[in-house]
Amino acid sequence: MSANILESEDQRSPLDFDSVSKAELEVFGLIPDLCPKLNLAYCRYMRMIGYYSCSDCSEERQKNTDHQNFSPTLKEWSGVDPVHSANLCALFMHNHCDIPFDQGYAWHRRVEAQEWRQGLKRIHGVSVSARYEALQDDKTNKLTSAALIKEDGTTSRINADDVPF
Repeated sequence: MSANILESEDQRSPLDFDSVSKAELEVFGLIPDLCPKLNLAYCRYMRMIGYYSCSDCSEERQKNTDHQNFSPTLKEWSGVDPVHSANLCALFMHNHCDIPFDQGYAWHRRVEAQEWRQGLKRIHGVSVSARYEALQDDKTNKLTSAALIKEDGTTSRINADDVPF
């Protein structure tokens, strides 16, 4: 599997977290050949902590195994939000997915920066430039609706403005 390397951020479709721009490779010091593996390990971590949902029984089993194996580390880091902790994410990726710690840390920061740029996540204590502040209400660069899948298998659409990110 190879990474989709974008020449420019302008080529990125909204909510495309799999592609990596040349600028991101340079800024975050990412190894291009590792990007697919980094993305898989990051998603595995996010499922393990409950931030991403599992799409099948295999992912659910992996999530349970990962949680059981990583729970001592989570207990040691009590009081730290595992979603926002690049250190915890990198520890998991390193210890359970054979990813170099620095690459796991950088990947978490890359995803966090992309979510912030797209207005999906606020980073506390960070001053937002006027350009990105103007994008906060720009619906063209952000998720405006999503599918809500109920336990009985039925779906409905929800407005993203009604859901805090």
